[in-house]
Amino acid sequence: MTIGEIIKSRREELGASREDICHGICTVSMLYKVETGLKRFNPETLALILERLGMHNVFDGELITANDYRYIQTIRQINALRIGGDTDKAYDLLSSIVDDYENFSVSTKQRFDMCETLLTEKTVGMSHEQKLDNFEKIIRYTIDDFSPMKLPSYITNVEHLVINVIANCYYFIGDFETAIHIHSHLKKCLEDVMLDKTAAARSLLLTCNNLAEILVACGEYKEALKTAREGLEWAKYMNVINETASSCMYNVAVCLLKIGGKKNYEEAKQMASDAYNTSRVFDMIPKFTRLYKEFLENNFIY
Repeated sequence: MTIGEIIKSRREELGASREDICHGICTVSMLYKVETGLKRFNPETLALILERLGMHNVFDGELITANDYRYIQTIRQINALRIGGDTDKAYDLLSSIVDDYENFSVSTKQRFDMCETLLTEKTVGMSHEQKLDNFEKIIRYTIDDFSPMKLPSYITNVEHLVINVIANCYYFIGDFETAIHIHSHLKKCLEDVMLDKTAAARSLLLTCNNLAEILVACGEYKEALKTAREGLEWAKYMNVINETASSCMYNVAVCLLKIGGKKNYEEAKQMASDAYNTSRVFDMIPKFTRLYKEFLENNFIY
């Protein structure tokens, strides 16, 4: 099969229109010409189309140019330094590639702007409203008519990362309804579209945890419990224990305790203990470790 035939077959399998898939990436006529063998996509456009079709495993590392791959790796290093607290090195590394900005692919520009905003938030400070405004500008690189309550059914991996932060911003400014709507939509997109289950699992773990946390804040404990358990299932599928999995354990514990009952109490105690112990073993953010410890101390008898 040609790449055009693969794209058409996958699109029809999803029941997606050409407008759904090419929105913000290319024209409908261009997609039609590629599917019918009349034209070829350039590597960047092809990568974005395949990613939107959930075919990350098809393009990863093959269709990205060498320079763009180098930029992406540098941005990942900057994020790692930011998370680790070494903001001076992060800024130095960010400055080393800023002059190449116009050479970035669209998705790499989104990665860079996202990284820069998060670094600025960490070092200078930024209100949730300012952060929301920045991230909504970033998403409009590829979704020019972006609306939080009317999201596209098919999104790329980078779009997912940006929209995830947008949802969290709405949560922090107190708009729970919009935050829940966005995270629920992202979750459905990942479940319905992604071919690579491992790639989907990484994003689904994060999305389930974020959604569960907001549902807990709204007092929707049964739905939050179900969602947090789903997150743990994805962590189990990947065989990983990380900060997000630990947070899912904590959310399960909170929900079980709120729902009540002796059986739930015992499981809640175990989950809270697991959240605390894993946060210590894997050297997670100290504030989370303290939170899990205080939860154990305040809610359970040793």
